[in-house]
Amino acid sequence: MGVSVYTNHLIKNLNLTRVQLSTAYMVGTLASSFLLTYAGIFYDKFGARVAGAGSAFFLGLFLIFLAYSVSITTFLHDLTSVSTTKIAFGLMVFGFLGIRFFGQGVLTLVSRGMVMRWFETHRGFAAAIMGVFTSFGFSYAPRVLQAIIDTTRWDRSWIILGLFLIFAVLPFIIVFFRDSPEDCHMEMEQGIRINTGSKKKPLGSLRNLTLSEAKKDPQLWFYLLILFFWALFSTAFTFHIVSIFETFGKTKNEAVGIFLPIAFISVIFRLGGSWISDIVKMKNIFYIFWIGCLLGSLSIALPYSGQVLILMIIGNGIASGLMGVISSVTWPKLYGRDHLGAISGFAMSFMVAGSAIGPWLFSIIEDSQGDYRIAGYGGVVYVIILGLASLPVLLKSKS
Repeated sequence: MGVSVYTNHLIKNLNLTRVQLSTAYMVGTLASSFLLTYAGIFYDKFGARVAGAGSAFFLGLFLIFLAYSVSITTFLHDLTSVSTTKIAFGLMVFGFLGIRFFGQGVLTLVSRGMVMRWFETHRGFAAAIMGVFTSFGFSYAPRVLQAIIDTTRWDRSWIILGLFLIFAVLPFIIVFFRDSPEDCHMEMEQGIRINTGSKKKPLGSLRNLTLSEAKKDPQLWFYLLILFFWALFSTAFTFHIVSIFETFGKTKNEAVGIFLPIAFISVIFRLGGSWISDIVKMKNIFYIFWIGCLLGSLSIALPYSGQVLILMIIGNGIASGLMGVISSVTWPKLYGRDHLGAISGFAMSFMVAGSAIGPWLFSIIEDSQGDYRIAGYGGVVYVIILGLASLPVLLKSKS
């Protein structure tokens, strides 16, 4: 999510167009999405500590690599006489592949999967606690990173983040990450009070499906398609936020400032959605998420006004908060814990693929139309069709 504040810096310093940078982001991110199912299988086999530590280390290295992208471009140009545009494009593809695969791919997959494996009856409540941090972090990251850039420089900020990952996050993972209660010779939720007298029983999975078996379940695909869409839309929205607000006649500070209210709404819906997921069916959360996606799409299709800004904040806040709920709680709740890594990795590949296509698609629309309204209308149509198509399947579902 933090790539948005670096977009204009990369365009300026690497002499790339917005379309070229967005294309590099798409190619690198799509490439990473093809690897995520295998990363999930690796996680199932070797556990959270090994997979998490490796992803933190390599994410740090890739951030440091991106910090020197301008210097590397100049060096390779002098060495090979290949145009700086081609070299910069290739470096961005490689860099985006690394940060998307090891960052929002593997590190997110491992962290969510580990928490989901530690809880059953209180899984939603655990996800709610985790969601307070992740939702606020994802939504508020652009403001924090912009502050670091203003204090140092855009390239130095990546070095700071890379060193923090290697020397702070990596040791934390090694010390504290454990794959499951069974690995620690404990029982599930040992020592936690279970309210067996409650009339509302937690709705958990009574089965453990493999990835191949889960693929045969029609409802899986509706969850994947709406997650794919919001990953596409929200990443593009964040990636081009400054440009989007420029088409509205607004400033960079006004654009970045939108993330604070979005973050608060996102945290509320992540916390509430995770908590109630213990006692309600996932399809109820699906349709609330659907409403957020619809409002978010509509907000960039309409002419800018104060009311449209409110619609933008509410829609993005709801969808961003509930995306974390759907992408973490759904898989163990519907398909069990035994193959959680493989199923989560498969689902994450859809989300990462969507996030790859989104910025590129938005840049093409802006380049041809001069604004992003067509992207908004396209999102509205997609969401409505998906919602209508899902009704016969999800309404019959018991989950």
